[in-house]
Amino acid sequence: MVTICDQLNAGEKMNIYQFRVSIIGIPKVYRVIEATDNCTFDDLHDAIFNAFDRYDPHLYSFFITKEDTKTIQSIFNAPEITHPQNVEDIMGSGRKKKSTANTRIEDIDLNEKDVFHYLFDFGDDWWHRIRVQSIKTGGFTKKSIKVIKTVGKSPEQYPDYNDYDDEDYD
Repeated sequence: MVTICDQLNAGEKMNIYQFRVSIIGIPKVYRVIEATDNCTFDDLHDAIFNAFDRYDPHLYSFFITKEDTKTIQSIFNAPEITHPQNVEDIMGSGRKKKSTANTRIEDIDLNEKDVFHYLFDFGDDWWHRIRVQSIKTGGFTKKSIKVIKTVGKSPEQYPDYNDYDDEDYD
């Protein structure tokens, strides 16, 4: 799947980011996504959503940790880029969030090997680890994002918990 969006000025070239996106807690399942630097985080969300065969939309956020971390507190303390309907600070935390619709990949100072995190569905908590595998200079002259590699079968968005024997929980 290739999504081509806005055109650049004639002859202008952009950086191409290669992201490895894995689902935390599910080994040997990941996607590699290539995106030009003028793609928004909404574009990145859409690519991840489709790459993992999801069908039911939910709110989501990216947490720009810049490094790998296993503590949820470190992730939540990182700068947040979130769904446009989640930008307003309704809980009064005082945290300023950026909108995924207005924030482009080039707006964040990402480097090769940086890691950041993506949370899809604030109820079911699908946590993803995203690693910047490479940044190539030049090439595309149009906004583009595509999945270039798929490893492993996508987990179901809503696993069928009826497969479990109810007697196990009595």
